[in-house]
Amino acid sequence: MLGVSSGTAEEFYSRCLANAQILEGAARQRLGSGDSVGALADAWGADLNMLQAVMWERILVAARAPQRQFFLVAGAIVAGLRTPTPAEQDTPTLGRMVARARERMTTAFDESLTAEMAGRWPDISYLEAERSLSREELTAAAVERLQGMSPQAFAAMRRSEAGAAMLLAQTHRVRGDTPAAIQLAYEADFKGLEAYLVDSAAAVGDSDLLTVTMRWDLAVQAMSELPGLPDDFSTAVAAIRGVLAAGLGEADGGRLVKSLAPV
Repeated sequence: MLGVSSGTAEEFYSRCLANAQILEGAARQRLGSGDSVGALADAWGADLNMLQAVMWERILVAARAPQRQFFLVAGAIVAGLRTPTPAEQDTPTLGRMVARARERMTTAFDESLTAEMAGRWPDISYLEAERSLSREELTAAAVERLQGMSPQAFAAMRRSEAGAAMLLAQTHRVRGDTPAAIQLAYEADFKGLEAYLVDSAAAVGDSDLLTVTMRWDLAVQAMSELPGLPDDFSTAVAAIRGVLAAGLGEADGGRLVKSLAPV
């Protein structure tokens, strides 16, 4: 988050707006299925993407070097970014948890940006009917996702599984069973994606793994929009990886692809 790729300003802006919309929809779906932690993560992710879009709008209007100005502003904003937390007593609902996270973010804003964001934040009214999450519940959800392991051990396990799946994919490829090979490569890359996201969360101190959920959902949405995969194995793997990388953004996606099991 809070990064600018080498693509055009319009592409970055459009991606932020699209991500905000995708994550708001994903939050509603997760809440509907009873996943309150996932809903919280995606709602927070929608906020971060909308914030980036509004910041980019303002900088493009005012600056001759927009990317440099973006990073200067982002440096001040990052200090205020905190995942939604149940620590305060005035967070009785999920909606209030997200609202409090917004309040903490706006401490780094000037008054005009604060006022503008008030009218641009994604809708969170659907979260008001759901009770707040306790620290114990957030921790339990993270422990369950990691299967009781440390983030490092879990990521290592997923990378090992990804490598094994890719080796098996190559075996099927050599035997001429290309559809099975492509399916195994697909599974390998999603295991590699999960390892990458968990590693990234640990690196930024996201012990609740909320960034894992939001970024996973962006990648899954990007993959769901792919009409189909080529029949050729190498071309299919390249397509899978290209879509996963695009779902995370150019810079982050490039690091993801470098981390995946070799083909």
